[in-house]
Amino acid sequence: MYHGIVEGYYGKPFSEKQRKIILDELSSMENPAYFYAPKDDPQHRLKWRETYPNKEWLPLSNAIKEDTSFFFSISPWKFKDSEWNLAREKLLRAVDSGAAGLSILFDDVPDKSAGKLAERQLDFAVRALEGIDLPVILCPSVYCGEFLERFPEADEYLKVWREKIPSGWGSFWTGPMVVSEELSDLKLAEELLGGKPVIWDNILATDYCLRRIYLAGLSGRISNDYSWFVNPSEIFPAALHGVMEMKAALGLPREWPGALGKHSRGWELLQEFHYLPWRDGDTGSEILARLSNAIRGIAVDDALAWLNEAVPEMTAFVESVPGIEGGWELLPVARDLYRSLSIIRRALSTDDPAGSLHYFMHTRLPYENSVAALAARKH
Repeated sequence: MYHGIVEGYYGKPFSEKQRKIILDELSSMENPAYFYAPKDDPQHRLKWRETYPNKEWLPLSNAIKEDTSFFFSISPWKFKDSEWNLAREKLLRAVDSGAAGLSILFDDVPDKSAGKLAERQLDFAVRALEGIDLPVILCPSVYCGEFLERFPEADEYLKVWREKIPSGWGSFWTGPMVVSEELSDLKLAEELLGGKPVIWDNILATDYCLRRIYLAGLSGRISNDYSWFVNPSEIFPAALHGVMEMKAALGLPREWPGALGKHSRGWELLQEFHYLPWRDGDTGSEILARLSNAIRGIAVDDALAWLNEAVPEMTAFVESVPGIEGGWELLPVARDLYRSLSIIRRALSTDDPAGSLHYFMHTRLPYENSVAALAARKH
């Protein structure tokens, strides 16, 4: 069983330094693994036929040589059946550099997910990987439960997939949904895929969000009987926070990574209000209820007392963020929370908190861009 991170998001891949920090953090785990699959690395996906230039391959080669098991992958976008040799050449280069495992990913492709597609994909993979004695994990085009309803051909696709995938190869699965609140269908996935699924967990991913990150604890999320790869945020500090939470969920001591800086209280506040896509942290929900009551004139002094502690903490945190690795990417999210809390505090200091809040957020200088406001509106 492997546990680790899949660098599998849409967005800028991690830098060599950032990847090294994550690899070091993972190294204290049992059977740690790092899965390289950033969607917007051109040579990984859209330009997968092209060889990595030496200056771009060197950082990957260095990462492959780290103690953590490194899985190298390609996503052969719009492949032709005869192009398996191009994939093989790229995969063999990773083998020569010391890769611990290999992968070919067929997720998010434009083709219909019918049986013929599964047959083509597996034939391509078998040819590309023939004779390579390393662990192999593939990603099918049908990789979660919701696709069974979305695509009429999904059952046929998975029937061919489980019948033809070579024994011993793994298949990725994201759960009932692309982003799954709970990983509740793993026995079903085993039946659909013809073997125990390898979990590609998008719970902390943020490449589909508008300036949000997710910092939830992961304890109890999955049994240790499954290989588990967490696909983190493309915002590096949030990704590193996710590594900490994953390690804690696997029973390791909760140790604060030095690369996250010294302002842990700011991180705690972020975590309360950037917990999961569907809800805030437990304390965050309580605070929001108190602030909501205060805006209606209930227990205003109590809410102001909390804000008078939190706003200075967020001020110090925002000032510190540019100094941590990848902090510039985190800064807009941190500043959003600081500004929101500051505006609420300012509104609660007036005679008309609700009216003042509407003025500050919507009238004076509208806080959201017009497209986001339209998307959020009930029609």
